[in-house]
Amino acid sequence: MQSAPGGVIPAYVAFGANLGEPVATLRAAAVALAGRPGVELVAGSPIYRTRPIGPPGQPDFANAVGRVRTSLAADALLDVLHAVEAEFGRVRDVRWGPRTLDLDLIWYEGEERSDARLTLPHARAHEREFVLRPLADLDPGLVLRGRTVADWLAALDPQGVEPAGTALM
Repeated sequence: MQSAPGGVIPAYVAFGANLGEPVATLRAAAVALAGRPGVELVAGSPIYRTRPIGPPGQPDFANAVGRVRTSLAADALLDVLHAVEAEFGRVRDVRWGPRTLDLDLIWYEGEERSDARLTLPHARAHEREFVLRPLADLDPGLVLRGRTVADWLAALDPQGVEPAGTALM
């Protein structure tokens, strides 16, 4: 696996699920991710209940964000995220459709890129309350696309994100 440039790197990962028991899935996925070599999950946000964006008729999502410290390069961390999703039965068939687990690499220190595999910071994180709200719980001053998470969040109209009453960790 590729190593991170310069040692250990902070990064943020968004967690989402809306099939099965979404809250339990997010918490189990956090444990699974933290157990991977080269990944330390150092903080988790509260979990939020979110109206789905995609096709109608889906159950609500549970969403959270975790702060990780990783010795893996961004692409290698993405591979780990996909492997954890697969362990939880993730099938990629309908864009923005229902899912057992979705893990998105939102931010990785020192990386700004957009290619066929990965966009950093995440291409739409700054537009989505279900990412910004839990990210603001962990790091409101984090800069995404030239503005702080708190500033992006303050500029958004409400998108149906409510506290679920529990935390990722």
